[in-house]
Amino acid sequence: MSSSERPTLVRHYVLIALLVITAINYIQRNCISPLATTIEEVLGIPQEKLDDAISAFFWIYTLMQVPSGWLAQRWGPRRTLSLYAAGWSAALVVAGLAGGYAQLLLGRSLMGALQAGIFPCATLILASWYPASQRGLASALLNSAMLLGGAGSVLLAAELRDSLGWDGVFFAFAVPGFLWAGWFLWWFRDRPEDHSAVNAAELALLTRDRPPPTPPAPPRSFSTSLLLLATSVPLLLLCSQQFFRAAANRLFDSRLPTYLEKERITRDQLTIAAEQATEDPEKAYDDAAKRLAGRLASFPQWAGIVGGIVGGALSDYLLRRTGQRRIARNGVAIASLAVAMVLYLIAYGIADVTTAVAVLSLGFFVFCFSSPCAYALAIDIGGKNLAVIFGLMNMMGNLGASAYTASIMRTVALGGWELALGVWFSLHLFALICWCFLNPNVVIGESAAKE
Repeated sequence: MSSSERPTLVRHYVLIALLVITAINYIQRNCISPLATTIEEVLGIPQEKLDDAISAFFWIYTLMQVPSGWLAQRWGPRRTLSLYAAGWSAALVVAGLAGGYAQLLLGRSLMGALQAGIFPCATLILASWYPASQRGLASALLNSAMLLGGAGSVLLAAELRDSLGWDGVFFAFAVPGFLWAGWFLWWFRDRPEDHSAVNAAELALLTRDRPPPTPPAPPRSFSTSLLLLATSVPLLLLCSQQFFRAAANRLFDSRLPTYLEKERITRDQLTIAAEQATEDPEKAYDDAAKRLAGRLASFPQWAGIVGGIVGGALSDYLLRRTGQRRIARNGVAIASLAVAMVLYLIAYGIADVTTAVAVLSLGFFVFCFSSPCAYALAIDIGGKNLAVIFGLMNMMGNLGASAYTASIMRTVALGGWELALGVWFSLHLFALICWCFLNPNVVIGESAAKE
């Protein structure tokens, strides 16, 4: 094959652009966390008020998933994602200019509303710019970009706080979003066939999975279209598995350090000479337990970054080999959840905390195989309503995460960590059941009337 016949690589540049804006997105949304105490001191905001401003982002982000996806379908992802990126960067500037609670709340709320559109837009782009057999890995890389952006935000904000001030950090982090939005609007095209750098070989690769053209269907009213989506069993199962998986995921980035510190770390596992502390040996032990719990709790997160990429590559490989979504998407997700549950049970029975966390990290590594399967399957079966469907799925995931985060310590107070971990384990089982019954061979909305 001559060089002129080889597919160009524009699709990979598109993916890189999405990875960059995903990382920028998470850097901007998470930078308030390491600056929280400074903001409270400078603006005179009580801790509870600042928590309200932080949580406002997530509630509005959740509620705006479907509207932002609907707008992306109407305007196209090139215009909408450029608008969203510039808009949420401007909202970060508004927050940086805050002189009190009200303006900070406004900035965070605007950020939540505008950042809600990033993943509905990204799924539309991947549906057009990547063949089905490569979407699992592409989705996994997006998930890794989220985690890396979130981790990088904490480190960068903490390092720059003293030199720039909390507001200067906000302003500095807004700049890449503005630059990316202008460049993306100029360079990107919604359809590969409209991009001048795409050659015939790459276009053939990207269009081979597209369904053949069908006669236009009779126009439906908005209420009829909404009814077809609302009564779609595959959509219900797709959203339900996302609800349960996202809820289960929150233990690792919210309360795993607390569980390790309070329940698993014992004095003989601490490598400190607390007896030599002349003032307060108990405090020395407590501080050591907190440090050890924090270090150990980070291991599953790093394992999850790698696990998502491996799972996405495995799902794509199986799709190329078998051509069966039920094997490549459902099968990988079901197996990952089942194996993870077994490993979690093994970890629970191990007394040594370091070994237990190692097995737990292996379980989370395998659990994360299911994430790109969900994203890729949503793209596979989303059809003409993809952005709205993905927005709805992401909304349910955020609701599940919020519900679990708000309830876990209340569950501990009610029945101890045994009850809390039992509920957490059950979430995996419910997600697995959803995957067992989810039909991966329909087009949601277009075939919902036949289900």
